[in-house]
Amino acid sequence: MNGGKGMHCMKRDYDVVVVQRRVIAPQHVELIVESPDLASAQPGQFAHVLTPGMLRRPISFSRIDRAHGQVGLIVQSVGIGTEWLCNRQAGDRLNVLGPLGRGFSPPEAGQPWALVGGGVGIPPLYAALQAWQNTVHVPQVVVILGARAAAYLIMADDFGRLGVEVRTATDDGSAGQHGTVLSAVTEWMGVHREGQMMACGPTAMLQAVYQVTANWSGRTQLALEQRMGCGIGACLACVVATRSPGTHGSQYQRVCTEGPVFDREELVFS
Repeated sequence: MNGGKGMHCMKRDYDVVVVQRRVIAPQHVELIVESPDLASAQPGQFAHVLTPGMLRRPISFSRIDRAHGQVGLIVQSVGIGTEWLCNRQAGDRLNVLGPLGRGFSPPEAGQPWALVGGGVGIPPLYAALQAWQNTVHVPQVVVILGARAAAYLIMADDFGRLGVEVRTATDDGSAGQHGTVLSAVTEWMGVHREGQMMACGPTAMLQAVYQVTANWSGRTQLALEQRMGCGIGACLACVVATRSPGTHGSQYQRVCTEGPVFDREELVFS
């Protein structure tokens, strides 16, 4: 089970200052905000960011810099609220609730490690690699990234600068392998019968990873993308079907509180 399960973070909101803004892809912006409180987060946790007159938006941490008290938030502009966030500039202030949820458990020493990301599911994997690459000895690390086209393959260069192997796949074949990440995942699992995998991305991608790892002996952690209301477990808008390992019955758990990271064995994907 993930080490963070049952851990309750402080449900506080903070007014934070944007210290840097960079466009990383069409309709994708990374905001670096200053907040020592948010910088206490674990990779895979998220912030709930207020947008004017609308519900908060859950955004995972793309980088966590405890030394400087800063975190990164990558926003994709898909509507009025996220467009407003993408237009924030250095010096602007945001109201942020967090850090929230259950993050990834650290990788185990001595086990090969694969990070599999798609779209805006890529950022928390970078935070995980940044946090643990130099503190946990693993014999091999591979990053497998997918997007609809080369222009939307976010953070590939960031991963590359950390010196790890990066494999890519795009729906239109404009970068890397033509297709989804699944071929690269299957190939890696064929070489590494044991190991550990962390995946985050669209539901269809996670369902595919869920299926392909069914008979794999390694550990798989999946970080779910889910629409949320309150972000603190009160509204029950983000529940997913889960089960306790070794049982057949299902129950519902909140992605914002018991997740967003779950071990594969905890989830019930149809």
